[in-house]
Amino acid sequence: SNEYKSYLRMLVRQLLKSVGRLGGSRSMGTFSKDRNRFYTNVDVVSNSDSTYQIQLDGKYTVRTPLRNVLTLPSETLANAVALEWDAQRKHIITALMPLSTLCFKATDYPVPREELISHMVEFLETDTVCYRASPRDDEKLHRLENSRWNPITEWFAEFYHVHLAMTTDITLTPQPRQTLERVKGHLEDQHPWVVPAFHAATTSLKSFVIAAAMLDGGLAADEAIACSYLETDFQIERWGEVEWQHTLERARLSADVAAAVLLVNEIRSLESGEKALG
Repeated sequence: SNEYKSYLRMLVRQLLKSVGRLGGSRSMGTFSKDRNRFYTNVDVVSNSDSTYQIQLDGKYTVRTPLRNVLTLPSETLANAVALEWDAQRKHIITALMPLSTLCFKATDYPVPREELISHMVEFLETDTVCYRASPRDDEKLHRLENSRWNPITEWFAEFYHVHLAMTTDITLTPQPRQTLERVKGHLEDQHPWVVPAFHAATTSLKSFVIAAAMLDGGLAADEAIACSYLETDFQIERWGEVEWQHTLERARLSADVAAAVLLVNEIRSLESGEKALG
């Protein structure tokens, strides 16, 4: 629909805006395999099977780190990936290409999806939003966490039909086995391209519950980031911050989260279209 296309364009703008903030900081995006930009033009090429590839200067087809041809399942994803490649400046900095990186992972499977799912379940076992400040130690932080995180945990429990164990104690409070198994089953049912995006959102936001609320529950990306940074922002407000470092970290997180949301939404839109045709 036109509404959905407008939403995707907004996500692409958000992704590029966040990456643009990082562009001046090479330290945030340098890996040993970074290369000088060797191309001028970036084009999207359609295949006969309704998939898409990215070409550089009309002769170099973008490949993954494992040398597989990057083949995108939709024109929207292809255009967004092409924009990332076109946004590179003097150097090709892979850390400033979060959507391309997710698509590479989905294509190459460098980590088996079972490992990604197990890692996300581990996040849930000690999820940030399940460990609250004690009202005896910090009543103001306790009230803030409850007001911002309770709507998310309540949604999570209802959506997955599970119980989330909550605590104000620093000792480990395990989640019920039924909760972990149900979440694992939900992740195993996801499209292969959705799992790496879910994992990236979980590790970036440092919370599976917040990532799930964003990707499954429609929580706005900005609100998800605010919930992830809640305790950090609270302490910064109290004690101050190293402003430039915090700003860069937040921009990097915004780019990573926007890439995950864009990929998941587009894949699920394709799945819905296939079911409607079927």
